[in-house]
Amino acid sequence: MIWLTWRQFRAPLLSVAAVLLVLVAALAFTWARVSDLAGSTGFTGCRAAACETAAQSFLAAVSSETAGWLYYVAIGVVLALPVLLGIFWGAPLAARELETGTYRLIFTQSVSRRRWLLVKLLIGGGAAALCTGLVSLVLTGWAAVIDEAEGNRINPLIFMARGIVPIAFAALAFVVGVTAGLLLRRTVAAMAVTLLVVAALQVAVPLVLPRLLAQPVTSVAALDLNAPFGLSVDLSTKEAHVDIDADMPDAWILSATVVTSSGAEFRARADPACLPSEDMGGFSEACRTWLAAQNLRQKVTYVPGSRFWALQWREFGVLIAVTLGLSWFALWWIRRRLT
Repeated sequence: MIWLTWRQFRAPLLSVAAVLLVLVAALAFTWARVSDLAGSTGFTGCRAAACETAAQSFLAAVSSETAGWLYYVAIGVVLALPVLLGIFWGAPLAARELETGTYRLIFTQSVSRRRWLLVKLLIGGGAAALCTGLVSLVLTGWAAVIDEAEGNRINPLIFMARGIVPIAFAALAFVVGVTAGLLLRRTVAAMAVTLLVVAALQVAVPLVLPRLLAQPVTSVAALDLNAPFGLSVDLSTKEAHVDIDADMPDAWILSATVVTSSGAEFRARADPACLPSEDMGGFSEACRTWLAAQNLRQKVTYVPGSRFWALQWREFGVLIAVTLGLSWFALWWIRRRLT
């Protein structure tokens, strides 16, 4: 059974592996160059305030070379790979047999239908996880210094293309495709449903799951009126509201609000000096003085970058648990409900 599954699966596996090896080779070929640029621009080993300038110089240097576009291509491949594997590997696996009727011959053999599906799930899902993991882990190492300069490794989009989360997502996408094929019994329909479901998961999971698993940190500090901020005034009620853009490198900002000393979000009747006028080119000193007298604080809720791997393992565990549950459902369906 394993040999037969390998015979059926080796062509698509080797085709995908060949394409991915080209990408991995390109990353390996440019790895030393990225490290050299980090050193020559002073980003490697920089200290405190010098790091911001060095990081900008380093990122500008990277973007002007092959590594610049390769960075985005690799992220796109890691994000797209689970969808493609679910569509072209997972969906046809059972749907093709059910649609053509060849499953009747398969199920009369000595191998039980549950074992038949289990072997295919293990080999197909394992291959999907292996291919995606190869690219993801190489990209994580290759882009480590770029992510450090950008300070965005913990942000949802980048987070989904790093570490071990793509491995679990690829396995889940494959099982989603297989399950869709079992339920719909039509290859094209199963491929379409797999595309919709996996694409929806790729949008929903980064927005919902990390918030539930991250255990964010909340910090409260005095509002710095010398830093950029926005002041919104409702002209009908004259109510003022302050907006801030929290600048915290290597952190995922969940919320940033301006609060009063009591902890409530700041909303108050605006001072006349803060009301908009035609000749107002910015915030007047009188307006800043009024805001300073309000004793305002900025409250920021964020996920620090130091929790990257802890969050990776938590999200990996949840996705694998869902994959195993969906696999159990597929095995139950093919044994009890499929005739």
